[in-house]
Amino acid sequence: MIDGSAADAAYRIRKSIQAGRDAVILWDPMASAVAATYPQQRVFVVQPSVLDLLNSIRQVPKGMSCGVIIPLSLRAYYDDLEVQFKAMGVTFYCLASDTDERALRASVHQAALSGIQWLVVSAGVEDYVRAEGMEYITLQPEWGGLVRAFFKVLWSLRQSRLSQKKTPSSPRGMTAYYHLDNIIGHSQMMKQVKSLARIYAASESTILITGESGTGKEMLAQAIHNMSSRHQGPFLAINCSAVSESLLESELFGYTGGSFTGARREGREGLFEAANGGTLFLDEIGDMPYDLQNYLLRVLQERCIRRLGSHQAIPVDVRIIAATNKDLEQAVQEHRFRLDLYYRLAVLLIHVPPLRQRSADIPVVAQALLQRFNAQYGRHHELGQDVIDYFQTLPWPGNVRQLANTIERLSLVVREEKITLPDLAWVLPNPPVMPDKNVRDRNLKAMTYDYIEKLYQDGKSVSDIAKELGISRSTIYRMRQKYQNKKDM
Repeated sequence: MIDGSAADAAYRIRKSIQAGRDAVILWDPMASAVAATYPQQRVFVVQPSVLDLLNSIRQVPKGMSCGVIIPLSLRAYYDDLEVQFKAMGVTFYCLASDTDERALRASVHQAALSGIQWLVVSAGVEDYVRAEGMEYITLQPEWGGLVRAFFKVLWSLRQSRLSQKKTPSSPRGMTAYYHLDNIIGHSQMMKQVKSLARIYAASESTILITGESGTGKEMLAQAIHNMSSRHQGPFLAINCSAVSESLLESELFGYTGGSFTGARREGREGLFEAANGGTLFLDEIGDMPYDLQNYLLRVLQERCIRRLGSHQAIPVDVRIIAATNKDLEQAVQEHRFRLDLYYRLAVLLIHVPPLRQRSADIPVVAQALLQRFNAQYGRHHELGQDVIDYFQTLPWPGNVRQLANTIERLSLVVREEKITLPDLAWVLPNPPVMPDKNVRDRNLKAMTYDYIEKLYQDGKSVSDIAKELGISRSTIYRMRQKYQNKKDM
């Protein structure tokens, strides 16, 4: 433990790294400085967690309208929070680029136009908020972020050591474990995705996979690799948004010994060299820094790389599969992504549809996930038909990843073998209401008190609720009275 405010913090960090520590957990901006100085060192940045965000929202004075602007680099942490935001009275919720000053200003101005009085924002945005006449709370990493970073370190080290045991000659290597059969879905959309994957696997051209977060883009990339003629070669992946700009260049292209302070004497090969003869998966390609896009374009054109600090060209035989959850064409128009690189990447296009657009796949996906968690935790759960029906009414903004998280929580907290609709209160405290005839026709006994209360919170009158559910107003009063008695117990 090093006190970052201490005068000798830099000296102690340097000594810690030289002593052979496996990883260093740091706050920014110290983390960026250490990562740039010691590119070979595992540096984990403490970023705000969901807990830190919720604690910030709770600091907003009661009665004041509240909004949240989340930087894009942290978007994966907050996919499932819109329901909680609504329950906490957050009336403005926006994702913004943390490097695009114009976009941040526009987001703050939009919040002001929406009548927001208090805004939760990341550090560096406070001046924009003050200029619009609003109050602010700065979202900063506290204990929640530190705990998240700590467990991320443990997981990373564990995966690294497992990888070293499996492939001792290439500790940075990665195996493509997934095959096309592992991608579950029988809808027409998924059949088309799988058909394109089989066709594209026989080609050597670059593939661009698009789709929302959590749809399984990396699984599809691994499946394509395993169907291709390169299946015996390495499969390596890198998340372009998870690596700092100062490290991404050396990670991709490698470096020579002595090319910068802290560089290994013998140098290091980059991912392009390590993936020679195989496939390199570039995830979140839309977040690649603009300056590095030019280097990537040159590699795709010349099929050669140059290590950082070297002028020697090294030929590489690598197939590129890229993925993004962003609209790259719009990014091109906004001058955040190179047009020539986009056309180099989008030779073969596959779009993975979100779960809400293929609700017919939800039952089979949910059942498969439950079987996996039953085996993992030694359970014998089964999903009730009412739960499956309800799952098909939800929008699932986090897609299959969110569905998997929900089912894993259910498998842990539910004690009975059969998981029923009331059990969802354990994992969905404020489930979104989708008023359709499937909901109206559902057996009244399966309705939870939370469901009725949610309609009240949405501003529905007793008459509206009774009409929507097809029951009498007296039944609504009776159910709500039972709900209040239950809360008072």
